[in-house]
Amino acid sequence: MAMLILMTPTGQTTQVPVSEPGMTIGRAEHNHVVLASPRVSRFHAKLSTEGPLVILRDLGSRNGTFVNGKRIEMQALANGDNIDIAGYWMRFLAPEQEVIGDESVRLMSARGDLV
Repeated sequence: MAMLILMTPTGQTTQVPVSEPGMTIGRAEHNHVVLASPRVSRFHAKLSTEGPLVILRDLGSRNGTFVNGKRIEMQALANGDNIDIAGYWMRFLAPEQEVIGDESVRLMSARGDLV
C-alpha cells in the first residue's frame, strides 16, 4: 500500500496510508490530510488512485503544490517523490513500484540533496 510520510514545519512526522481512491489534502477539517497553516488552501490538493497509479492534483490553490521542486497541476507520483505544500514536506512511498537506475540515486536523497 502506498503511503505519505508527512513532516510538519516544526519537524513532527506522521505516516499517512493512501488507503482510499480519493483523498483530499488541505486546511479544512473535512480533508483526509489536514495541514494547519493559513498558507494551505482549505482544499489544496487531491490524491487519486487510478489503477496502479497515484495521481496528485492541485485544486487551484494560491500557493501551489510542488513535486520534486517543480510546481504541478497534476502528476503521477513515483516511489520516493518529494511533495511540498506550503512548508509541509511529504515523501511518497509505494514499495510495490519497481525502482531502476537513476531513480535509485534520487531515492537516496533528502529534498534533492544527497545524504
